[in-house]
Amino acid sequence: MKGTAKVGLLVGGGIAVLLALLFGNGIGQLGSPAENPTNHINTPDYPAPPRHTTTNTNTKKSFNYYPTSFVGNQLIEHQYYALSYSTKHKNAEWVAYDLWGKRLNTSGAVERDNFVSDPATNEEVSSTAYLHSGYDRGHLVPANDMNFNEIAMKEACYMTNVCPQVPEFNRGIWKSLEGQVRKWAVAYGKVYVVTGPILRHSAADAPRLKDDTDSPTIPRGYYKVVLDYTSKQPKGIGFLFKNKDIDQPLANFVVSIERVEAYTNLDFFPDLSAAEQQALEATVNPADWGL
Repeated sequence: MKGTAKVGLLVGGGIAVLLALLFGNGIGQLGSPAENPTNHINTPDYPAPPRHTTTNTNTKKSFNYYPTSFVGNQLIEHQYYALSYSTKHKNAEWVAYDLWGKRLNTSGAVERDNFVSDPATNEEVSSTAYLHSGYDRGHLVPANDMNFNEIAMKEACYMTNVCPQVPEFNRGIWKSLEGQVRKWAVAYGKVYVVTGPILRHSAADAPRLKDDTDSPTIPRGYYKVVLDYTSKQPKGIGFLFKNKDIDQPLANFVVSIERVEAYTNLDFFPDLSAAEQQALEATVNPADWGL
């Protein structure tokens, strides 16, 4: 939401209760889909995204778990994460998941799997499309976030969960941020993560990995939004990067969630009130996150 009023202390308690209802215990507890027309282009090419909800039985009020969609036209729900996939871009526009600190026990880590086709769609690209392209198959949900069992690891290696990334970016600052998010999950118990590429509105105007529409478009950049929603005073943080080699501290790329929304045309928490969104999204203090 737009604006600069600092209302966090006034609505913080309400946000904590609302987010507890909103996120519950994870994606697996969501209910039935319905239409959510917020912040998307409602045309045959970009239909209204499905809406998945969890209901507070005391108030009978439902809350939207997922972000809105902008260029995505297929919602895919796996056991451990969900994604909004664009069949025109051949990329996910976002992935969303809960990251639990207690799952990040490397002593029992499952070995990384090979990249495989996503059984939920026949529109994703082949792993071989990246051969000799000069780009990495960059994970959106990191494999190391999902190494706690074989199902989670297999889902992390679906081709719908990767996008073209400059190798130095993927193996450098992006990898560093992934590690930092895991540290936050351990420190806070769990965090909610939304991440994805910054895609052009029109896939026809975007460069592709190869010169055909069956290969993925090359994102201009990447974003990540992290929400600590279990603390007494919930807080959110955003990151924006260009898809290039970056040799700077993570703190240099911290932005408000509101700024990420402006770049992506997404609404990450559409069911929060204006005041609640203002408190979570309008400002960020890197020091609150140890940066």
